[in-house]
Amino acid sequence: MSDNEFEDKGDSGALRLTNVQTGHLKKGSYVIIKNRPCKVDSISTSKPGKHGSAKCHIVAIDIFTNKKVEEISPSQGSMQSPEVNRTEYLLHDIDGDFLVLFDEATNEQIEHIRLQEDDVGKKIREMYDSGLPLIITVLNAMGEEKVIDVKEDTKTD
Repeated sequence: MSDNEFEDKGDSGALRLTNVQTGHLKKGSYVIIKNRPCKVDSISTSKPGKHGSAKCHIVAIDIFTNKKVEEISPSQGSMQSPEVNRTEYLLHDIDGDFLVLFDEATNEQIEHIRLQEDDVGKKIREMYDSGLPLIITVLNAMGEEKVIDVKEDTKTD
């Protein structure tokens, strides 16, 4: 390969964000609050007053830490919304504290996702130890990934 050529390896890892008008947010929407990707749990709008515009009070849950966060923003203002992806992978192996996953779409092996020490992690370990073929669901946003679900692979070859 010459100095003027480069190999395209895909995603640069840049954040994928879109602007959303605060007044258009609904329960279940994804939004960035305090630089964290969150899912809107509730939103209430106050009426415009003598000295200002209508405000939205947003209560949301961080999608990775499950912590509750709040934000107050003008309803005509805008907030950023992250691109959130759910991907299903086949569980190939558990190597120490890391999952060895297989992406059927790209035929790639993924080894960088840590097995969590929560209820989902315990469920994965139990089902894997019993010899069941498993499908792992991974949530991805803003460069972070988290296993959110596991189910038995019921596909027959």
